[in-house]
Amino acid sequence: MKHVRAAEWTVLVGSVGVLATLWQPWFSYGVTLEMFPPRELSAVVSGWDGLGWLMVTLLVVSSLLGIGLFIAFALNAGDASTLPFGATLGAVAIPTLIALMVVLFTRPGLGLGLPAAAVGIEPAGWIGAASMVLLTAGSLVSIRNERTDGASRAYTPPQRRPAPSLDSERPSAP
Repeated sequence: MKHVRAAEWTVLVGSVGVLATLWQPWFSYGVTLEMFPPRELSAVVSGWDGLGWLMVTLLVVSSLLGIGLFIAFALNAGDASTLPFGATLGAVAIPTLIALMVVLFTRPGLGLGLPAAAVGIEPAGWIGAASMVLLTAGSLVSIRNERTDGASRAYTPPQRRPAPSLDSERPSAP
């Protein structure tokens, strides 16, 4: 675990945060029924149901890649194990974060054709978005922060070969 840096911890926190909030209510809709006495009818939708299958797939893939990156660093795996997780996560996390922000700010109609202004974002939605920001930022820093020193990166160049002597290369005179 001593090879795990702050960037990988950030990725782990973001990954777990995204996965944990998907079960919580992300969106809500409330309406007051005009009757006597007035009653309020509300509906809440979890991240699994309100984000759509493509967005949920991107979030789960990003989270699993983040957890894989953390585990690879925790096990002190070499570059052959950490770089595929880091590079793939960097390529997937940025579009996922952009798509998540578009979905949050356009507020889906929850499959009921509701106007965007009528749909509210619950705290779990904001926590999930913040977790995705942490996941993305941590993955980019993890890729950028590759150390060249340390025991796992030690490199000793081979010994220099001796230069050939000039006498042995000249043809002998007759």
